Amino acid sequence: MSVDFVVATPHDAVEFNDVYRNVTGSAGYLACNNIYNRVVLNEWYEVNPFPDLATHWEQLDGSRRWRFHLNKAARWQDGTPLTAHDIVYTHLHAKKMGYQGGMFLRDVETIVAVDDHTVDYHLHTPNAGFLVLLGNFIFAHILPRHLYEGTDWATNPHNLNPVGSGPFRLAEWIPGEHIILEAVKNHWGPQPEIDRIILKIVADRDECARMIARGEAHFAPQDTVTRDRLGLVEGVPGVEVLKRRGPGMALLDFNHGRELWQDQRVREAVAHAVNRDEIAELGDPGVSQAWDHYLIGSSWAFNADAKAPRFDPERARTLLDEAGVTADSSGVRGRLSMFYMDTFHGHKPIAEMISRQLGAVGFETTFAGLSSVDWSRQVRDQHDFDLIIVGGSMAPDPEITATKYSSGGQNNMCMHRNADVDAAYLAARNAGTRAERREHYRELQNVWARDTEWVPLFWYGTYYPRSEKFFGWADQLGFSIPWWHWGRMRPVA
Repeated sequence: MSVDFVVATPHDAVEFNDVYRNVTGSAGYLACNNIYNRVVLNEWYEVNPFPDLATHWEQLDGSRRWRFHLNKAARWQDGTPLTAHDIVYTHLHAKKMGYQGGMFLRDVETIVAVDDHTVDYHLHTPNAGFLVLLGNFIFAHILPRHLYEGTDWATNPHNLNPVGSGPFRLAEWIPGEHIILEAVKNHWGPQPEIDRIILKIVADRDECARMIARGEAHFAPQDTVTRDRLGLVEGVPGVEVLKRRGPGMALLDFNHGRELWQDQRVREAVAHAVNRDEIAELGDPGVSQAWDHYLIGSSWAFNADAKAPRFDPERARTLLDEAGVTADSSGVRGRLSMFYMDTFHGHKPIAEMISRQLGAVGFETTFAGLSSVDWSRQVRDQHDFDLIIVGGSMAPDPEITATKYSSGGQNNMCMHRNADVDAAYLAARNAGTRAERREHYRELQNVWARDTEWVPLFWYGTYYPRSEKFFGWADQLGFSIPWWHWGRMRPVA
């Protein structure tokens, strides 16, 4: 009898090539992580990498060159051997074209295939945190060169009919209904012990939870079952709800490309308008809480002294007056647009609160959720916004934040330009030990706090309702795989 592993998720796929563009949180995002492989693997809660395509690696030339030795058995699902040339092509082309897969390759000067099973990443500058960039995110996947080279990635038919190297292949996609992945027989890596992954597209998050309670689904991904839905799954026989502090925070960021936010007094005023006592009502003791620090407290680089300005609306009004942002006859200082990505449903109540709190100091603020595709277009590409509520993934290594906050970072959607921030990142990359890197990251947090580069709001938690019929979740395997990878899942007898 075949074994199906069923995931209930509210967001359908767009395509199956996250190296080209990232549609975070979609069913395609989940599917890709089981269709493709990366060079190395990282999970949020483990800073050290684990093998994937690479069996082992070397840190050379003072962290300026990284050599990876590949599994010689690796093959594409069409039978073609996977080689170092696939890795060279995928990441160099993504970097050249500015695609999502190049986001964390900014320090890469070139990538060289030493032979078919050895690849060197040559960096412009030493980077002691480079491994986490290769392993931590789904868009570091490797694509088949023989199916993509010489094509336009935007129209390549394999975006919809993927050929990966992972333990599952795409069997069926009926948009709006489901995605079915089938186990690859005689897979070159660990052989899956489940026959199919079925991603059921269910827009109603309450129904996703009820499906798990009824035994019709075995898992729901992050931000599907939120605190207010726990009653639908807690205490249900055969269902475990894993609760833990999240790997990052929800934060408020400014469009630094707009003149209004280039005055530090205005950014500080907004920070003083934020009332975390109200935000704290969304918290869950031991799981999530209102947060005013610039890294999460579990980070090895956490600086307890770097804090956002405290709630003080009178001080906010004074700063705005000093900056010339004065109120009109109706008491309005300005009209602002604020967005969040609707995939992350927990950001909506935070956006509602921030809108009200900014209203108390004179800003008339509208807010709306955007789909991941619209977010990519309007926020990341066009910078058409005043403020965003966004997740800041700060684990397991602060190096991954550089793409958002350093000048020229590919994911610098808020157009940050701060020489002291850039200097702190560079110093941390060049540091030889983690203790030395910690000191530079502590200074980075000091700069963020000093200049109110952005405003921390909420250290979020994660709730994973999951069936006790399966074993092989990330926490059960020492975080050697990401939570969205199910190739090691097996039924419990």
